[in-house]
Amino acid sequence: MKTILSNLEKNTVNIYVICRILIGLFFFIAGFNKLFHPIFQGYMFNTISTIGFPFPQFTANFTAFCECIFGLFLMLGFWTRISSVFLIIIILVALFTHDLGSIPKELIPIKSETGIYEMDPFTWLSYFLYLPQTLYLLFLLLFLFQGCTGFGFDTFRKTKSVNS
Repeated sequence: MKTILSNLEKNTVNIYVICRILIGLFFFIAGFNKLFHPIFQGYMFNTISTIGFPFPQFTANFTAFCECIFGLFLMLGFWTRISSVFLIIIILVALFTHDLGSIPKELIPIKSETGIYEMDPFTWLSYFLYLPQTLYLLFLLLFLFQGCTGFGFDTFRKTKSVNS
C-alpha cells in the first residue's frame, strides 16, 4: 500500500501538468471557435446580446480572444496565475449572467399527479456542482494558487533566473 501511495505522490506533478494543459486546451479551442467559426460566433453574439452587455460584438470578440490567448498561455505554463485570473473572471461572469439561470426553480416529476416540488438547497447545490463551469473554476483556482508546477515556461524562467 505504501508503494502505491509513493508512486501516486511521485506522479502528482505530472497529473497537475496534464490537468493544466487540458483545461488550457479547452479554453483555447472554445475561444478559437468563438473567434473564427461562424456558428460559434453567432452563439456567442446572441448570448452576449441576450444578457444585455454593451457593445455586444466587441464584448463577444474580446471575451473569445481572452479565452483563446489565456487558454494557450495556461497550456504552455506561461503567466499561469495571470491567465487563471482572466479565465476565472470569464467563468464567473458566465456563471452569474447565464448558467445559474439554467438551474430549475422547481422539480417537475414524470407523473403529473405527484405534483411539483420546490427546489431545496441541497438539490440546488447538486445542480450547481453539476455545471461544468464549477469544475473549471475549481481547477483555475488551483492553478492560481499553485502557479506553474512542472513543465511550463514559468518553471523554465524561474529555474533559469535562479541559475543565473
